Amino acid sequence: MMVVGVVGKICAVFVSIPQPIVGGVLMVMFGMIAAVGISNIQFADMNSSRNLFIVGFSIVFGLALPYYMKTHPNAIDTGILEIDQILTVLFKTSMAVGCIVALILDNTIPGTIEERGLKAWRKHLSDESDEQFQTASIKIYNLPFGLNRISSSKVAKYLPFLPYNDEDRSPTANEELKDVDSKL
Repeated sequence: MMVVGVVGKICAVFVSIPQPIVGGVLMVMFGMIAAVGISNIQFADMNSSRNLFIVGFSIVFGLALPYYMKTHPNAIDTGILEIDQILTVLFKTSMAVGCIVALILDNTIPGTIEERGLKAWRKHLSDESDEQFQTASIKIYNLPFGLNRISSSKVAKYLPFLPYNDEDRSPTANEELKDVDSKL
């Protein structure tokens, strides 16, 4: 895009694209982004009222708070201009608000591993039968340069941005999953 901005002839080609074509391309692109985002919940039990509440509230609050922030530009007034600007930009972004609300609700509202989709996700990761559609191992997402010591602490289990694999840490986690499998 920097080359397009510097070289006038290439920029003229992009500027000459009609607005309906650009709108159509944007609709397809953002539609695909939304569909991929929604497909991330494919392992969760969407018949559960817990999960329906989390998804529904996150979507609606992700639309309502940014609208409120745009219609009330001085809603945040901490007295520190930089913090006001950061919070205003963050709360005007629908995707950020929805993500933060969903992360908080999913980690605070109690739910079983089946409801949260963790059991099906682990089964999908460990499924060796279909090598063509095999997903990457969880070890790929470990922290670099020996920083895995941070993620080995107990608090990492509750922080969604730290990789935490409880199967490697305790033998009871594997026994728990085997007990749940045998009950089903």
